[in-house]
Amino acid sequence: MYKIFQENKTLIFPKIDGDSLDFDATPQESDRYDAELLCEFLPEWLADRDQGDTFIHEVSENTVVLALKETFKMAPAAGGIVEKDGKFVTIVRNGIPDLPKGHIEKGESPENAALREVQEETGIGKLQIVKALPSTWHCYQVGEEWRLKRTYWYLMNTTEAIQPKPQTEEGISEIKLVGNEDIEAFLKNTFRSICEILEKDLRQIITM
Repeated sequence: MYKIFQENKTLIFPKIDGDSLDFDATPQESDRYDAELLCEFLPEWLADRDQGDTFIHEVSENTVVLALKETFKMAPAAGGIVEKDGKFVTIVRNGIPDLPKGHIEKGESPENAALREVQEETGIGKLQIVKALPSTWHCYQVGEEWRLKRTYWYLMNTTEAIQPKPQTEEGISEIKLVGNEDIEAFLKNTFRSICEILEKDLRQIITM
């Protein structure tokens, strides 16, 4: 199932695996007509203030890729869930509980970007990736341009003591270790994409 989040609404493609979408694939001519129809629909969905879920059932992966590339500028990012002693590291960015992440630079791998961004935003060093986690997808507007951000997430750990140094120039005001007593508040107040896609992984950390 592939979900695109925009604020508190979601566009859902039940038969598509978002992690398998190939944006470099050569499109099939048979997919172009359906992609044109989806391109006509996407601006309507973006402008709609309805905060519910919208399901798109009968489309192919190539159709989705063609329509997304036509509608959005891609803005790939990477981040990490850092586990430490049965808790995980969170940040508060612009007043909203979040997980550390940032844009992937040109020529940089998602793994290296995730390690770099987590260290820059939290000040935590000696990070190691344990495993890849599901990606999240959300869209946002910059001026007149819509951007689609795929965030590659990784479970990480560190042998270093947590001595947080918030990257204030990125709007980060606080770094906190969240455990069993705090997870419900975090999930309630963080972004819907994080809550829905990564909740299972976050809960597993606090039960380790």
